[in-house]
Amino acid sequence: FQMSVSSGSSLCGDDDHDLLGNDEEDLDFYAILNVPTDATHDEITKAYRKRCLIFHPDRHTDDNDKRAAEKIFVQLKRAHETLMDPKQRAIYDALGVQGLDQHGWQLVSRSENPDNIRREYEFLQRLKERELMLQRTHPTSGFHVKTSLAGLFAKNPDYRYGPQFISIGISQGVDCPLTQSDRVGLVGRVRAGNGRGDGSVSAVWKRSTANWHLENTVTVSADTLHWTGRAGRNLSPRSTIILQPSLQWYPLQQMCNPAVALIFSHQLRRNWQGSIILSASPTNSALTTNILHTENNQPKALCNIALSPSNPHLRLVYFTRQPTSDSVTEMAVTISPFGIAPSIQAERRLSRFTRVGVSLAFAFPSCTLTAKFKARAGGASYEWSIVLCDDKDELSRSALYGVALPYCVFQIGRVVFRPWIEKLTTLFDDPMAEGQVDAAKAEESERIISLMRPTAERIAREEEEKKGIVIVEAKYGQTDPLGSRSYPVMGDRSIDVTVPLQSMVHDSQLRVFSVKSQLPGFHDPAPGFPKVLMVKYRFRDEPHAVCIPDDMPLTIPLRSHRLTMDNGR
Repeated sequence: FQMSVSSGSSLCGDDDHDLLGNDEEDLDFYAILNVPTDATHDEITKAYRKRCLIFHPDRHTDDNDKRAAEKIFVQLKRAHETLMDPKQRAIYDALGVQGLDQHGWQLVSRSENPDNIRREYEFLQRLKERELMLQRTHPTSGFHVKTSLAGLFAKNPDYRYGPQFISIGISQGVDCPLTQSDRVGLVGRVRAGNGRGDGSVSAVWKRSTANWHLENTVTVSADTLHWTGRAGRNLSPRSTIILQPSLQWYPLQQMCNPAVALIFSHQLRRNWQGSIILSASPTNSALTTNILHTENNQPKALCNIALSPSNPHLRLVYFTRQPTSDSVTEMAVTISPFGIAPSIQAERRLSRFTRVGVSLAFAFPSCTLTAKFKARAGGASYEWSIVLCDDKDELSRSALYGVALPYCVFQIGRVVFRPWIEKLTTLFDDPMAEGQVDAAKAEESERIISLMRPTAERIAREEEEKKGIVIVEAKYGQTDPLGSRSYPVMGDRSIDVTVPLQSMVHDSQLRVFSVKSQLPGFHDPAPGFPKVLMVKYRFRDEPHAVCIPDDMPLTIPLRSHRLTMDNGR
């Protein structure tokens, strides 16, 4: 066979691709047809025909409506053709739309035998996967500087001294696939401090199979050779066990220090995860218990208890999030026989690929006060640690001049120089491009809703006559941070989707299987944030309401949605 590069697709013509546009790779064929991922051919065909009754171009006379309907119709046609072909459907399920298009590679076969064509296609698929695999490397880098300003806050002028440089560290790493199940990585680190320098090089090999995840790491430094292994397996959908042996060898002392850790993790409840870690070595052993509470698939609270002869401790962590600014605040405290160490850390998004953060940590009774500034851009991270106090006699002055005063100056500066600060932040990101994309998608959704409105009004009248489902109000948008996954709450940024949902009602039933933003008439009003779907409807002349996270299917009517006099409004 022969291979050639072409911008067309093997499934759609050039005109169809013009209508699909640049967002083709983001299409979800199951969402467009609103069928589950295990739908049968009959279910797919039935859903396709129902959609065509609304979006067939011949059913519209206005030029703008016809153009909008034609675009949706092309998407429906391609979704139907792909999901009805077992081979194409398997490729789409595994690789998505890009697997079907081969990123522009077109196969021209000289054979009319379907088996030969399929083999040629699979060969081309493997060839393209190999090309893409070589590009999927993940370079990372880190830069860390530690300084001390403790001498600036001494009460006695005779004991004051200038800033001190303590240490500097640099790391570079790369992680890339070797095969479909194997990955290799290389990490190098160097550090200099107090007139001395050291470094290390680590090689990592990972393998993931259907049942096991294996990992081996070998680290070589000036005076040690360290090997760590890791083998993990899912015992059940809710339980995981990990075995982690390690061996550290000191060539100069001719000493060997073996160790092993056993980790068992289990999902206790829907939003609770527990784990037990047992580690043992000739020099130290420990038993650690972790209990993690999550909310919207993000950590909310953590309790860590470690029983060890050398360092027993209790660590409590609590997280708060602000979705509007994409910021996270972490409050933690560590309690041990040697003292107590509270800390607070705040991090927020500066641009699409950049995050900045600041933290403050205190240790008692050593009275060490440390501030840290962090910045992450892509795979690179930068850290600057500052020791503000290391003497209990100077703690109050260090807290006043090193923490309170800079914080007040910062807050005053934010107010006074707010226009300049906002102008400076635009250098890191271009919100105009995102706004234009969102405006275009919102305009497209409005055109689609206008096409669906006659069908929705007809279905609403029919359902009203037989006391079926009548959608009173439906909104899709950002999740309010005050809610939880069990009780989600609608936030500020949302869109009205009453018409699209009403047009999907059939025989007094409505089912939505996939992520909602891909449904016709929907768009994402809050990219990058968790979203919910809130629906108020009448069934048998009784009010009903439901609010669910974006990744959960929707089925109405349900008895649990019915509003009583106690919870209705």
